Amino acid sequence: NRSKRLKNEGQEVTSPHEVLSLASASAVAVDLSASLPWRARLPGERTLRPSLEGPEAPIKKKTFTLSLSRERHPRYPMSAQVGATQAVSTVASTGTSLDAPTSSSTSVSAAEDAEALALAQRKKAVLHQLSVNSTFFREKGNKAFKRRNYDVAHDLYTKGIRHLPTSRLFCNRSIANLRMGKPQDAFLDASLAVRLSPTCVKAYVRRAAALQKLGRLEEAAEDLEKAGSFGNDQFVLKMLEDVRLCLSRLEGLPNPARGGNGGGGGRVGAPSPASVSADLRRLEEVLASLDSSRADAPAVSRAMVEIQSLLEANEAGRDYFFACGGVAKVFGVFSVDNARALSIFRLICCGESGEEEDRARTPKRAHALMFQNETTAADFAMVLGCVPRKRLAVVSAALEVLDVMLGKQENREAFLEGDEAQSTVLNVVAMFAKGNEPLRIRAGAVLCRVANLKKFVSYGVRHHRDLGQGILRCCVARDGAAKATALAVLQRVRHSKAILSMLVGKDLGAGISALLHDAVASQDAGEGRVFASAAYTEDQLDQLANILEICTSLCLPRRPQGGQSVSKEFVTELSDKGTWTLVMRMMETSDGRIRGAATDLFASACRCLPELCFLVARDKDAFHAFFDVFADSSDRERQTLVSHIANVLGNIPEFHHLLSTRCPLGDLLKTLVTDATSDQAVVALCRILLCVTKNDEDFKDRLCWDVDLLQCLVRLWYARAGAAKFYALQLLQLLLSEERAARILTESASEGQVMVLIEDLNKHRILAEAQETGGASLFAPEAEDDLFVQERARLVDQLDVEKLCEYLGTLAQPGRETVITEVCAASGTMLGARLLCSQIAGRMPSSPVYAVDWHRALVDRVAARAGSGRVYPTLCDYETIDRVPVASGLVVLAGLWQSLEDPPQMFLSIKAKLEQGGRLVLMERDGECLEDAKHWARKSGFERFAEPKHISGCCICVMGVRAGP
Repeated sequence: NRSKRLKNEGQEVTSPHEVLSLASASAVAVDLSASLPWRARLPGERTLRPSLEGPEAPIKKKTFTLSLSRERHPRYPMSAQVGATQAVSTVASTGTSLDAPTSSSTSVSAAEDAEALALAQRKKAVLHQLSVNSTFFREKGNKAFKRRNYDVAHDLYTKGIRHLPTSRLFCNRSIANLRMGKPQDAFLDASLAVRLSPTCVKAYVRRAAALQKLGRLEEAAEDLEKAGSFGNDQFVLKMLEDVRLCLSRLEGLPNPARGGNGGGGGRVGAPSPASVSADLRRLEEVLASLDSSRADAPAVSRAMVEIQSLLEANEAGRDYFFACGGVAKVFGVFSVDNARALSIFRLICCGESGEEEDRARTPKRAHALMFQNETTAADFAMVLGCVPRKRLAVVSAALEVLDVMLGKQENREAFLEGDEAQSTVLNVVAMFAKGNEPLRIRAGAVLCRVANLKKFVSYGVRHHRDLGQGILRCCVARDGAAKATALAVLQRVRHSKAILSMLVGKDLGAGISALLHDAVASQDAGEGRVFASAAYTEDQLDQLANILEICTSLCLPRRPQGGQSVSKEFVTELSDKGTWTLVMRMMETSDGRIRGAATDLFASACRCLPELCFLVARDKDAFHAFFDVFADSSDRERQTLVSHIANVLGNIPEFHHLLSTRCPLGDLLKTLVTDATSDQAVVALCRILLCVTKNDEDFKDRLCWDVDLLQCLVRLWYARAGAAKFYALQLLQLLLSEERAARILTESASEGQVMVLIEDLNKHRILAEAQETGGASLFAPEAEDDLFVQERARLVDQLDVEKLCEYLGTLAQPGRETVITEVCAASGTMLGARLLCSQIAGRMPSSPVYAVDWHRALVDRVAARAGSGRVYPTLCDYETIDRVPVASGLVVLAGLWQSLEDPPQMFLSIKAKLEQGGRLVLMERDGECLEDAKHWARKSGFERFAEPKHISGCCICVMGVRAGP
């Protein structure tokens, strides 16, 4: 009582229990005398024990020891073992009264203060080490959780809690318990997390999820409201909306005897049982009879038939079905009659069609949410086991129920990563390709649930033929639901260029063209020259824009072996069907989204099939739509996209004539170029002026007298870089060949600008002559301006080279000199002297580094800037490393994937130059690019050697040569 009173008065109260309050029994051993009392200590006062033996009793010192477990961890080694016995506190037993003032000397007080300081420091060190150990176990648990090893993750989180309990650890263990089907344990862990951190949003969300599983929806809503008060989190608000929707369906229902998965205790119950209708009472009785008649199959079948008839006859019975815990009870007898059980689930939670009225959608959505909440992993496995059955009715119902259950994230992960994932996904894709129309629609709905996940990429690439066949059959179907399914699947796989490159082709072009023409023909006569967007509803316009955006994603400009785009057949098929005429009509419409989507599609298609660009030169209306986008510097991304068309048409006189109708050619640069104009647009304009100037002397004379144009070119030369600077300099050189232009420019520019300009012009003339006469390519604007090269330079700039070299060192073969080859090493010239090859050579002095590039100028720059005798610049043929004089132990491709035009040639060249046991190291910042590169590497005879690793935001994958054919 005295301790409590002093603490309330603001005095300091200390005890070993407070010192070790955060340390667990497994980590800290405390050796105390059982009879040792502790009392409050005033500031500056010694810790004393009341006298039991009189005023002359001798001082007795009691100590307790503090020792930590000697277990070491690989990532967080303990800097010092605190296992030695340490005196943490000294207790003196004297006869001094508690209320009497002490007579301690000054030296004793100083010693006591020093002892308190040492104790605080030791406490801080102990807590720091416990925090380090706790973090180690938490990170290990997170990795196990991502691998779906929930029991291992639970154990690791528990070990972390034993070292130092934190809100994050309890939150993580709560979700692990939830995934293991232990909602009560999940609720307790989340409650502890809330107690440790009352403002932690995640803790409230975890507890709300556990309460939903337990059927306590009102309490879950309260927790979500509390979480929403800490910030405007859209996930929390959506979850709260779902819980309130479920509560609204259960309001006014009676409170039956709960049972099943988590019971249902705490659900809303209103009227007394006397007010329950006869149908609802009968439904409760039949559900209760399922538990007692599991061994009697005929009785179970009869009961389930009666349940289905009651649910069909009474809408309120479906809500009452959930209130009675019917989901768990029906799943309890699922193995007895799975067809009837699936029919019941299909009735209560699956929508009838996409044309449902709005008033019917809300109950179905609420029932689907409650169904997802009350099912477990074992229930999902039972439904999944019905997919490969031979009975069409069972398979069809299982796919519909599976579509609802895949609304949960853990079910989607289990679908793609479970023990039977390979065969299950194969069955669903096969049904999508070869089943009848209703079955195809249901299988497509299941695929839409998982097709946007990265883990689906390998399945999509492996089964691309069946996937493409199913999409084509849905596109040409008469049913609107089938067409919507095709669009949904394509929309979901847009994230993966690997899947799209496999799907794109002539057949898909025919299907997409049919979809687009059908969508337009629904309201348009099809013969007019104007696309009337006002004739369509908002939903129809959204569908058209969605189709155009999907087509844009299917136009892949990357070129494999043979120099043609992988989408050439697709684009050609759309052209044969008259699609591009329709798209150009859409480019002229007043609806902003349709106009923008059509422009993006046409520009992307022109990169795949350059012949399409000539449609702009032949169609005046299409040209005006193109020019409006090309001249708009406010949207640089779209301006860059359409600049490709201007570059292709730069030498066409018809295109020059059309340009002159919108703007005098001599004023193009002065009118269109601003600071916001993209470099690609500047290049296109300079090339057009170069072409016209070389062929028209009168036009050249006018430009030579134009002071504003000359000053504009000087500004471009001074402010731009890469190809834009190159073509501005080329146009300046052509104009300054005339004496009057040189005189005018000299008068209008400063002396310093003129001197630097003369040096650049002389250098440009010499280099251009060397290039034209077949000499060394000393100036390569294409390589300098390559966006992929710039991307790679940024990748290298952000990379932690020290960690990379440590990782490469683990791949080197022990006892042997490892030769390292870096492909396209000169891309790092944008970083000054910090080249990746020289950084590797500096940190791995025992390994020679061959810096390969395909341009003579870039190889020379590596030689000038490498700064290390262990770097050997090497010029090789395009996209090969064939001239590297020795076999390599490691070949590094960093950020190079998107710029490759012939991946098989590149990988086969690397394979020929790798020594036995050598490794290929792929480095990309974009995970999709890495997946695509790994796919082509496997096709070229490589296989994965190690798990992908992340260093400073870069994805790294190590491949080895596959043994055998």
